[in-house]
Amino acid sequence: MKFFPLYETAANAGTFQMGSVEIDADSTSAAVAIAEQDAPAGCRTAVCPYRSLSGLPESLPPTADESGKQYDVLAQPDGASGLFQSSGQVFGSMAADAAGMVLSLERFFGYRLGLLPQGEKAAVAPATSGGSTSATSSGATPTGSSTVVSSGGSATPAS
Repeated sequence: MKFFPLYETAANAGTFQMGSVEIDADSTSAAVAIAEQDAPAGCRTAVCPYRSLSGLPESLPPTADESGKQYDVLAQPDGASGLFQSSGQVFGSMAADAAGMVLSLERFFGYRLGLLPQGEKAAVAPATSGGSTSATSSGATPTGSSTVVSSGGSATPAS
């Protein structure tokens, strides 16, 4: 599955901005773990699943590490230039990964959604000093088979 990271705009701000680094991961929680590696200090991390092809996503059962995880749903109703904020909904990876539900509902609502792990803690310190990643690098995830692919942009949100 493919995702973009969402980083909180400031500590406890409750609004999130999309990063420009594409993440390829086996599950939503694996994508969050990859995105957290470049999280700004003091800010929480979420992810926004996407599908480059039109149509509905395939129903994928959650991986063993993903099963049972719950996420606060973030919404971006003001369009691509807007910030993500809580929608008040909670999705869980029970019969399918929560990312698939988000992709389906984005078509219904007409705007992008993101997933913030419930109880997500703010990043203690940035993982990298430059704020960008190389063209391709391996990500250490619970499944061990995910890869981060950079589009050449910054992993942190623009100020």
